[in-house]
Amino acid sequence: MLEVGGLGFLADGRLALSTRRGEVWLVEHPLGDDLAEARFTRFAEGLWEGLGLAVVDDTIHVVQRGEISRLLDTDGDGRCDTVETLADEWGLSGNYHEFVYGLPRDDAGNFFVSLNVSFFSPEWWHGKSTVPYRGWVLRIDPSGRQHPFASGFRSPCGLGFDAAGHLLATDNQGDWMPASPIFHVQEGGFYGHPASLAWTPAYLASATVPSDRIPPREASTRRPAAVWLPYEWSRSPGNLVPDTTGGAFGPFEDQLFLAELTNGRLLRVELERVRGELQGAVFPFRADVGSACRVEFAPDGSLIVGLTNRGWGGRAPASGLARVRWTGIEPFEIEHVSLIPSGFQLDFTAPLDEPPGLDAITLRQYDYDYWWEYGSPERAEEQLTVAGVELSRDRRRLVLTIPDLVPAKVARVQLHGVVAQDGRALLHDEFAYTVNQLVDGPLTTEHVAKVVPPPAARESDEEGWLRLTWGDATDGWNFSGWELCDVALDPEDPTRLVTTKGVGALANTLGDAPTDYVSKLSLGSGTLRADFLLPEGGAAALLVQGRYSIDLPTGAVAQHTPKQDAYLGAGEWNELELAFEAPSFDADGAKLQHARLTRLTMNGETLLEDVELEAPSAGGDEAALGPLVLVVEQGHAAFGNLQFRPAESERPREGWSLLFDTDRDDPLEAWRFVGDAEWSFDDGVLTGTGRPGFLVSERDDYRDLELRGEVKISGGGNSGLFARARVAGAAVEGYEAEINSSFPDAQKTGSLAGLAVVRTHLVPEDTWFDYTLRVVDEPAGTRVQIFVNGVLVTEHLDELRRFTTGHLALQQHHEGSVVEYRSLVLREF
Repeated sequence: MLEVGGLGFLADGRLALSTRRGEVWLVEHPLGDDLAEARFTRFAEGLWEGLGLAVVDDTIHVVQRGEISRLLDTDGDGRCDTVETLADEWGLSGNYHEFVYGLPRDDAGNFFVSLNVSFFSPEWWHGKSTVPYRGWVLRIDPSGRQHPFASGFRSPCGLGFDAAGHLLATDNQGDWMPASPIFHVQEGGFYGHPASLAWTPAYLASATVPSDRIPPREASTRRPAAVWLPYEWSRSPGNLVPDTTGGAFGPFEDQLFLAELTNGRLLRVELERVRGELQGAVFPFRADVGSACRVEFAPDGSLIVGLTNRGWGGRAPASGLARVRWTGIEPFEIEHVSLIPSGFQLDFTAPLDEPPGLDAITLRQYDYDYWWEYGSPERAEEQLTVAGVELSRDRRRLVLTIPDLVPAKVARVQLHGVVAQDGRALLHDEFAYTVNQLVDGPLTTEHVAKVVPPPAARESDEEGWLRLTWGDATDGWNFSGWELCDVALDPEDPTRLVTTKGVGALANTLGDAPTDYVSKLSLGSGTLRADFLLPEGGAAALLVQGRYSIDLPTGAVAQHTPKQDAYLGAGEWNELELAFEAPSFDADGAKLQHARLTRLTMNGETLLEDVELEAPSAGGDEAALGPLVLVVEQGHAAFGNLQFRPAESERPREGWSLLFDTDRDDPLEAWRFVGDAEWSFDDGVLTGTGRPGFLVSERDDYRDLELRGEVKISGGGNSGLFARARVAGAAVEGYEAEINSSFPDAQKTGSLAGLAVVRTHLVPEDTWFDYTLRVVDEPAGTRVQIFVNGVLVTEHLDELRRFTTGHLALQQHHEGSVVEYRSLVLREF
């Protein structure tokens, strides 16, 4: 697996590349017309994740997680036999996300590296900087001395210099990064992510750390992004390199070419200085390249692309090398974009046939929220009017007059129907320009990413979701002919899928007549996520509630045609998300409201909105609940990442009482400790830690009841919620709703201990979830129901009536386990 992290050329023309698996390879004949001439030799191995490489005086330098290393071949046998440490002063905690990227050099011989922040459970989406200098760009001088250079980065995967010598960094969308930016990195600058400020002199002197939810005081002085990349074009940018090939790569000299991993493409970027700051435009360039993480221009002017998706998600191919060469035919493109006082000036690579009409140009502006939330939608969007269009005498320059253009926003411009004099259509007809400042008029102090009130705090972005295929991916489903595996297109027959051992997909590849894949859970209104992959000619459907069909790959629903085609193609994973409202009925069963698909997106693109579903796709009765069904209509199909978040509903308040009265001096007054567990109550949260034990109610006559609250269990932790419990010494037994995400016991959250097993990991560790245990006697026995996030996951009729009355109890299972409860309420029947 050649998962490329760094690229560089040796003097003899060989290509050197480092990989995230700790290898360095040398490629002979990388630029020949016949790719079969290329020969790969492993130069080094056993390194720690080489995500950057530089060749200095024909010596290979690699940035590992913990150091910049020189790799030497002292005996001339073509293999590295000596590794020298140049610099290793930054910190490592062992966190998975502590990536280190690099290694561009400036004219003085200084190296630059960028350090990813850490992500720790439970708040994994909040970057931390627990060791120096997470979230920084560092300058390493030729002697190996480290200089903290700039702060405020999140996941700065790409570093590079433009043709003018400006240091640039790409970052990845997430907390405090509303979209993916390109920053002009200047010494001492702060670029937005607060975690790294912990290593500034001010925070070190005060012995404080910045908040991960409140914008820091430095927010007003943060440096702007030179370019904000549209989300549908770039979700995981890699590095960028300038075209200094002297025209060998086409008509874009000195412009930048950017690797994009998730969307599998290359982008083109043009910067200009406006009132002292860099800003500019980004254009699509080449699609379907693969999971592009690194780019480097070769001596012959071709662009070498290093591919890796590292499990982050990307486009096929997910590893290896690609080469992009200019055919010599000049494309009809927007060659340059400049901001001028009246609007935009566009230069083209060929004369236009006619100037476009005013109605052939669409222009909108938008900005983003600067907050701790993961990313931001495009905010304050406004359609602007193009008041004038003027074509130059040579028909290569177009001036757009836009009187309402404002600073501190992104301008998205698209030209419709523009053709060259020779009849060619524009290869790419749109661009996005980041307007930090206008050319004239008052300077603004605003940013494209604007400080807004922070959203309500969450403990995990997985709160409220049920993971339907985690752990045991098949336990919650009825099926035959499906397998848990890894899949790929059959190289001999791309209309079929081939499988290998793995856990990446659920595929209908066993037997002659696989059935549908039907969930045991009945679902109502909510949001559904599903990934799918199809071979050539493959067709499938996703049936919401087993009744309403979403056709795949198109996303069509009933008679409603999607707004656009967002399907990535055969052999590619596609992300589907839909928000659904179930039909509603009165007490007599008469339908009050049709089912409704409120929003359907594929790969981040909106396909349908506000679609009323008057009847099931295949006829039959409707109901408020129903299963999720995966149907393969032609050939093979694979699905994965199936999740459901039920819609929030208003909870009745009458008849419920608090189990732990926070108005009392001691909220645990009516409870007793059994065993050696430690129980504490602080700020509304009851926590159980330490050795095994129970918290047991003094009352012992509980019978028919419903017990509900929010629960969180630690990684490797285990607990249980008991009704009708009996106590015998240090032991407690009763109807127990298991609380277990990752403890090695088959009974996971939602199981009724000893009576009904749920093997699927419905809720991740360290994540709050709603939990309800309902126990009611009926003529045939005792009915026990367990709900997770409002969905009934277990229903069992105990005909033996094992437990008739008893205590309520909470369990702390073992040392190292931490269980937390809040808002526990009870009602009795």
